[in-house]
Amino acid sequence: MPKTNKWVLVATLFLASALNYADRTSITSVYALLKSDLGFSDAALGAMGSLFLWSYALASPVGGYLGDRFARGPLILASLASWSLITLVTGLAVLPWHLLALRVALGIVEAAYLPAAFALVAAYHGPSTRGAALGIIALGNAAGLVGGGTLAGYLGEHYGWRAPLITLGAAGLLLAVVCRFLLPMDPAEPATAEKLSYRQAATELLRVPSIAVLAVAGLLTSIGGWIFINWLPLYFHENFGLSLARAGFLGSSLVGLSGAATLAVGGWVSDRVAMGGAHRRMWMQAALILCAAPVLLTFLATRQQTAIMIALVAYSVLRTSADVNILPLLCDLTNSSQRSTIFGLTNMVNTMAGGAGVLAAGLLKSSAGLNGVFAGVAGILLLDAALLFACCILYLHRDLVRHA
Repeated sequence: MPKTNKWVLVATLFLASALNYADRTSITSVYALLKSDLGFSDAALGAMGSLFLWSYALASPVGGYLGDRFARGPLILASLASWSLITLVTGLAVLPWHLLALRVALGIVEAAYLPAAFALVAAYHGPSTRGAALGIIALGNAAGLVGGGTLAGYLGEHYGWRAPLITLGAAGLLLAVVCRFLLPMDPAEPATAEKLSYRQAATELLRVPSIAVLAVAGLLTSIGGWIFINWLPLYFHENFGLSLARAGFLGSSLVGLSGAATLAVGGWVSDRVAMGGAHRRMWMQAALILCAAPVLLTFLATRQQTAIMIALVAYSVLRTSADVNILPLLCDLTNSSQRSTIFGLTNMVNTMAGGAGVLAAGLLKSSAGLNGVFAGVAGILLLDAALLFACCILYLHRDLVRHA
């Protein structure tokens, strides 16, 4: 194992994760400008979000597999530099199809990052700190969501939609230079005893029922998560007449900041819960998802801004507290030589479903309205909770014992 301090590693990847999510989500805060400047329709905006997510999804298994076959530090660095350059170039696009093509390219190069980053952190942190460490990386995602959305809204309102993309791209290239000296660059890392082919690794993983259920559970929560990420800024702008900066901040912070606050302690709580047995993580996940579902019915009950804001915060806290258990559970159910692969596979199904949700929301916006779309996520969460409870009863204990 390379002699890199495990918490310095977490701090470095926290920053990279923040830029990762800022670069992928900040463009949603300038949707209104893309509609006026480049003539994007609601359906086209939904398609742009979906193209990114689908390209990311299709590339994720490859990215995950690479993270189990090659040194993770250099792979992370290459992904960071590539997505930052693409983000910068996106700010120079002049035609709608340029944006669409660059979003596809962004999805492809970003796909190598999170599986390798999560697997690298899991290799440095044992069960007693793994949930907290992975939670901090996820906290970086939330920080990037909020910071990127707010920055994009402010810069977009004052300097146009290109400014935030160029700024974020340049910041990422600078961070890549710093990461060159902080990430482990040892070509022998990851130090795994066994190198499986992709087919072998995927087959072994998919034979474990609990892993399949966790993948489906993540898929279901991702549908709602990506719908909110992509459409909340425009929702606040159109429904409450907020400025782009304020709509961008609220659209990202109500879910992002409350999720970030939860992640700050959620991983630690998950580790404490798991001291009584790893199976307790999934029971906790199922119960919290069940509680989150009815909160979203607020979108049908009222159009009052404060009530909707409170509902979004409650939903985010409950859902994030649940989802923080997924990555540690996957580590409990897999070997170190398979972790980047399983993270890549779950990324694929999550973002593929999220892309479908984003596109569906764009298509349904004119008929059902975003209030109806957001409320409909409650039904998805109920299905999610039911699957998790069934897995807890039928499969989880057996799968954990078999892996141990």
